[in-house]
Amino acid sequence: MRRIIVVLIIALLLTSCETKQQTPEPSETVTNATPVNETNSTETIIVETKDVQVFIPRLNNLTIYFLDINGSSSIIQYKDNSVLIVAGFREDSEKILKSIRNLGIESLDYIFATNAQPKNIGGMPYLILRTSPENVVENGIPSSIEYKEYKDLYNETIIIKYDQTFFLEDFSVKVEVAYDDGIGFSSDLDDNSLVLRVHYGNSKFLFMSDCGLDCEERLKDTDVSADVIKISSSCDSTSLSFLQRVNPKVAVVSAQKDFCPNVVERFRFLDVPLHITGERGDIFVTTDGLNSYIDWNKNG
Repeated sequence: MRRIIVVLIIALLLTSCETKQQTPEPSETVTNATPVNETNSTETIIVETKDVQVFIPRLNNLTIYFLDINGSSSIIQYKDNSVLIVAGFREDSEKILKSIRNLGIESLDYIFATNAQPKNIGGMPYLILRTSPENVVENGIPSSIEYKEYKDLYNETIIIKYDQTFFLEDFSVKVEVAYDDGIGFSSDLDDNSLVLRVHYGNSKFLFMSDCGLDCEERLKDTDVSADVIKISSSCDSTSLSFLQRVNPKVAVVSAQKDFCPNVVERFRFLDVPLHITGERGDIFVTTDGLNSYIDWNKNG
C-alpha cells in the first residue's frame, strides 16, 4: 500500500511539470524620427526624419525635392503643379527625368534657368524635349554652348529684367534679381543669378542659385526671410550677415561631403542644420503651409 501511494505522488508531480508554461518576453517598437527646432508658435515647424527609402509624391502638400546629382536641380510639386529649378549638367538629365516621372509628372509648368552655367542648364535640351514645359524663365544672359542648344529648342523664354512673381495653385514663386538696382549686370555671371522665393501658406523657401557675396549685398533691401534656404555651392557666398537676415530653420546645399568648411562653420555658429546632398542623397521637404518635414533618401 505504501508503494502505491509513492507511485501516485510521483505521477502527480510529473503531470504538473508538463503543464507548466513560460510567459513570452514583451517586444519593443523603435522609431527614429527626431524633431529639429520645434516650437509652439504659429511659425513653421521643421521636423527631421531619417533615411526615408521611398521617393513618392506627397498628396495635398507642397513638396520640394533637392536632387543628389553632379550639378544642381530641384523639383517643386503641389497637386497638379510642377516646377523645375535648374537642370543640372548634361549627364544629370536622365536622373532628373527619372525623378520627374516617378512623381507622376508628364509636363512641367515652369523651368527656371537661374543662370546659363553648364551645371544649371546642361540637361535643359533633354528635359525640354521630354517634359514639354509650359514656360521657361531665364535672365537672358548667354554664356555657354548649352545655352545655345536649349534656345534652339525653346526660344520663347520669359526673360526677367526686374522682380517678378509667378502664381500657381495656392503657392507663388517670386523671382528676385540683383541687377535691377540701377547699376546693371555684374561682371560675374554667378552674381547675375535669379534668386527664387517660394511662398506657400506660412512656409517660405529661398533658392540662392549661384548668388555670391556681391549679389547678396545688392539684395540688401529685399525681404529674403525663409524657413528653408538652398545655398550656393560656392565657398565665396553665404555670408554670416546675409544668413542672419534670412534667419532659416534649415539649409540645403547641392555639394560633396567636404563642402566649404568656412560656410559650414557659419551654420554651426547659428545652430542651423545644414543638409548636404553628398551626405544625405536626395533631400525633400514637405509642408502643409505651417508644419514642414525634411527627409532624405540615400539610395537616390
